[in-house]
Amino acid sequence: MKKQFLPILLLYLFAIPLQAKKTHSFRTEVQTPEEQLAGFELPDGFVIELVASERDGIINPIDLAFDDAGRLWTQTATMYPLDPAMDIEWGDLLNLMDNPEAQRRDPAFKRILDLYEGKTQGEDKILIIDNPTAINPSKARTWADGLTIPQSILPYKNGAYVAQGSELFFLEDSNGDGTADTRKPLLSGFGFTDTHTMAHLLIRAPGNWIHFSQGALNKGLVKSAVSGAEARIDFSKIARVSLDGSRLNVVSSGLNNIWGFQLRANGQWYGTEANDKTWSVVPMEAGTGFQGIGNTRMRPYQPWIPEMHEFRVGGTGISGLEFSEDGVNSFPEQWKDVALLANPITSTVNCVRIVRNSDGTVSAELLPDLLKSKDDWFRPVNMEFGPDGCLYIADWYNKIISHNELPRTHPERDKGHGRIWRIRHQSQIPGKIPNLYETPTSDLVSHLKAPTLWEKRAAWHQISDRSANELAPQLIRLAENKKTNVTTRIHALWSLEGLKHFDAHLMDTLIAETEDELRREAIRSLSSFDIEPSQMASYLNDLTNDPNVMIRSQVLRTLADYGQANRETIDILVSYCRPDIPEVDLGGPYERSFERYLASMALEQYPDALIDYLDHPLSKKQPATHRFWAIQALTLEKKEAYFVDFWDALKSEPWNLATFIEILNAMEKRSIHELAKPVFQNLWNARHLVSLANEALGKAATENLISLLKPGVKYLLASKDQSDQEIGLKAARNYKMTDLEIDIIQLLDSPNSNRTVVMAAISALERKPSPRTKAIFQQRFENASQSFDLRLATLHALLKAQGQPDPKYLDEFLGSLNDFQKSEFTKTLSSSRPGAQTLLSLLNEGRLAENEIDNWTLDRMLSANIKAPRLRALQKERKQNKEAAFKKTFDTVMKIAESESGNPLKGQPLFTSLCLACHSTGGEGIGWAPALDGSGHRDNEGLLTAVIDPSAAMEGAYRLRRILKTDGTTIEGYLEKQNEHGATLRFMGGGSLFVSNSEIKTVQQVQGRSSMPEGLIDNLPQEQLADLLAYIRTLK
Repeated sequence: MKKQFLPILLLYLFAIPLQAKKTHSFRTEVQTPEEQLAGFELPDGFVIELVASERDGIINPIDLAFDDAGRLWTQTATMYPLDPAMDIEWGDLLNLMDNPEAQRRDPAFKRILDLYEGKTQGEDKILIIDNPTAINPSKARTWADGLTIPQSILPYKNGAYVAQGSELFFLEDSNGDGTADTRKPLLSGFGFTDTHTMAHLLIRAPGNWIHFSQGALNKGLVKSAVSGAEARIDFSKIARVSLDGSRLNVVSSGLNNIWGFQLRANGQWYGTEANDKTWSVVPMEAGTGFQGIGNTRMRPYQPWIPEMHEFRVGGTGISGLEFSEDGVNSFPEQWKDVALLANPITSTVNCVRIVRNSDGTVSAELLPDLLKSKDDWFRPVNMEFGPDGCLYIADWYNKIISHNELPRTHPERDKGHGRIWRIRHQSQIPGKIPNLYETPTSDLVSHLKAPTLWEKRAAWHQISDRSANELAPQLIRLAENKKTNVTTRIHALWSLEGLKHFDAHLMDTLIAETEDELRREAIRSLSSFDIEPSQMASYLNDLTNDPNVMIRSQVLRTLADYGQANRETIDILVSYCRPDIPEVDLGGPYERSFERYLASMALEQYPDALIDYLDHPLSKKQPATHRFWAIQALTLEKKEAYFVDFWDALKSEPWNLATFIEILNAMEKRSIHELAKPVFQNLWNARHLVSLANEALGKAATENLISLLKPGVKYLLASKDQSDQEIGLKAARNYKMTDLEIDIIQLLDSPNSNRTVVMAAISALERKPSPRTKAIFQQRFENASQSFDLRLATLHALLKAQGQPDPKYLDEFLGSLNDFQKSEFTKTLSSSRPGAQTLLSLLNEGRLAENEIDNWTLDRMLSANIKAPRLRALQKERKQNKEAAFKKTFDTVMKIAESESGNPLKGQPLFTSLCLACHSTGGEGIGWAPALDGSGHRDNEGLLTAVIDPSAAMEGAYRLRRILKTDGTTIEGYLEKQNEHGATLRFMGGGSLFVSNSEIKTVQQVQGRSSMPEGLIDNLPQEQLADLLAYIRTLK
């Protein structure tokens, strides 16, 4: 019986925290920096050196930032982790996440909020190493103290921006004594439920912006203390704030935790996914959306970018990203376009060569590691190339790295160590590092030509921050000089942008360039300048069909950021509102959807200009399908008048899902509903439209669809094609078409209907049963010649219809069941209140034994609100026995694991069949659960505890969710998403189910339960378990 659950055997094996005694490292002794240094492995020609350690005041460093003088800024994080509620159920914590007022009333939240807001002094510091590039750097000095886990630092002028929990503020050294003395609030309201996913990674960007990241398990309404501007930042997002703190918006969405984020020398953004999956490192141009925890989109129509590569680097905590982009005196040329990934789980620095091609595809290749460590306390959490072209690494140096592996207060969380390392190539020659804060303004342009990216950026910063407008002529000459490298020219352009100095001749030159990176940055910069809309349109008008996808998407972002519009700029936006290409791959189909989404999002900002355009003859140059997509940016009231104009073109083309959804949403208006009616009445369209209706469930408002859809569903039910019948039955069930009962019964009774059709017919009929269907359920259940699954389905349908089976037939049915079937019987009936009540009666009457009710079924019966002291007592008894059973099972299985007797060749097919129904590894598997690459780094104790007692603790986002429906039934699974239409659950094997809000009574987290059932290995032979563990050990 229990083997049936093994496909999710490892659902939380490597994503969940384990019990208090487990750690990632067996070793308990701290190595000295010298001992640790001896255990590093690098490719030939590279050297690693110690920059600073706990001896110099470095404790739990997270961030590394070099200022414009070449000084290295970092911090301590001795207060990490600092979750506000460590001893309450995750479901209660989720409720607090969505209720700021309740947070302020909650003592634990209030205590930590006071720390982040600075009302209470913390224990952490911001540190500066004044000469980090020296052979023997000086000790770190304290620049600011009394802080609470300042996760990210961005030096600026005489201070630094700091991201700390709920706050982003500016600390200033106003009197020049070398320490911060003034704090200016900029943003507040960030979520801080989960310490390891708070706002971080502050990066200065052109246009006077700061970009930053937030992870998956925090939610908040973030507000500017300067202007009052607001932005909802829920789950994983990239956002940006202006240097003065007045402007704030979300830039991209998704992934789970982006702990590596970089602005490359060519102006492209790249980021990492902590959990690896197929996103170890990815391009992250503004507007991009990725799937991840929460699955939130910036707009409902935002497309998710498809997978970019199949390989995994391993581990579940990729934490830093860098590229070697210095001209000379840095890493050799073969390291160009190589993403360096800090991996604290595997104690390595991984390498991936990655390039975004002009057609949108991505070329990526997994390379050998740059750095490996024999000391598994080596925890690289961040990296930065320094002024000397060397790679600097923040080493958390800790026995424990996982945020959730152990209790937050576990004594083995190290609070006394930390290291910073430097990797250089032997060919690099040390040189003098200039202090650009002290460089005369007249000399700054020359520093833009320096070989290191740090020096170019320091010069750009200083030119912008000093408002050095007198340098504009030199900057223009440098930016237009084709003999100068592209990186230098881009930074000259960024400097002009910082000065807001526009030169029309230069812009003409740059946009006509052959270097795409330079062209894209010129287009991006246009929104920073004060130019007329007509001039903006003249620059962008000829780029709508540019072969480079990043040029095309940047045109759209520029028009959105510009803040003004006329008919010409609106016409450019509408030209991008092209119909979908059916596939979703990179290199054409995805880019089409992405560009239309960017265009629609921009058009939303200019409704009056769009209406003016649509009423002008200029709009007629665009196809009706383009204009149809453009009007989706308008309110329903305003778009109604334009529907008639576009309808002839729309109805003559086959609708795709996106078009179908937009039409559904507009059908709230009676006039549009009437326009659509003839299309639905044409039964030649039935299969296509009903299929779209099934797919649209949960993605659009479908209340106005049922009457139009019904003739097509009836037509499909009468078809001789069983695939048509299945489509029709699915729609009849989804949309509760109870007046098609006779049609469905005919299918149920037809001798030609296969098992799939019969089961679908039962499912459709039970949505709103009648006396007739109740009698049919009774009759079919009593037919002993039917298969077990059909009898069980009709029995449960009968119970939900408030019918009662004849005890004689129920006893006959129970007596015919084997152990597996009896387990299915109890599991199925426990999913509804009437079924659970029947199980309780059978239990009380002695027709079911207590040992035939497993813990999963018992929990579901109790959730059905059955008042049964016997069940409560049974649950209490089992809970008391759990610890002893765990220890006995654990000790037995540990002996098997420690014997290392398994055969990995035999374990591989077992792993494939049991684990990849939910997980993925090496590019294979369903992949909605955490990837298992790198699992071989976990110890036996951790692996086995996760299997034997998966609910001991787990990442809250992956806990089991239970939907209690209005009909009394329950459904359980992983909550993929929840929106204004309903909720979608995912199940092992990759299946999913949408439940509309009208059917949902409650959506709850099952307290203390993971989606991985307990007792999974009870019936697994010891030899197979040994083989499985042996194969897992190969996943490095």
